[in-house]
Amino acid sequence: MGDLLSIALKRLSTIQFENIDDKIKESHHVLIREYLRRINAFLDNLVIIVDKYPIFSISKALGKSFDSNIFKLCPKLDKLNNLYIQAIGYCYLEISQLADEGVDEAKDYIDLFEPMIKFFERGGVFWIRQGELIVGKSAYPLSYWRNLEIKPCDISDDSLSEIDNRRN
Repeated sequence: MGDLLSIALKRLSTIQFENIDDKIKESHHVLIREYLRRINAFLDNLVIIVDKYPIFSISKALGKSFDSNIFKLCPKLDKLNNLYIQAIGYCYLEISQLADEGVDEAKDYIDLFEPMIKFFERGGVFWIRQGELIVGKSAYPLSYWRNLEIKPCDISDDSLSEIDNRRN
């Protein structure tokens, strides 16, 4: 197992998915926007077409094969009732393994899922219903996410904490 995959497994294993609630922080919205921005940049730069949701198999998008046994390494993901959160976790493991194997596109975009992992680490949860990504009482329509122009956001822990503290 490579270093990046080990780091990904450790991070996913420490997330308290079972204790996530609907307590929304302003940083959650910053992280969702940054995730959408990064996914758009990834797809644009590599000229990849995906279905309507910003959650997809990295290996399939890149036309690469990977060892699907990595999904068994984090049984915590299998227990999640939210298939979309589960899929993000699996995508994070996929890109980490591909980067460890030296796949250039995976190495170049290893931070692709960082906003979502931080979102989960900070207690965030989302659902997808009727074509919208739901975070608390906010909805991000997924019918036009590919056309959004989003400015890069600072998602350092200090910046995110500062954003949350300003709201309290």
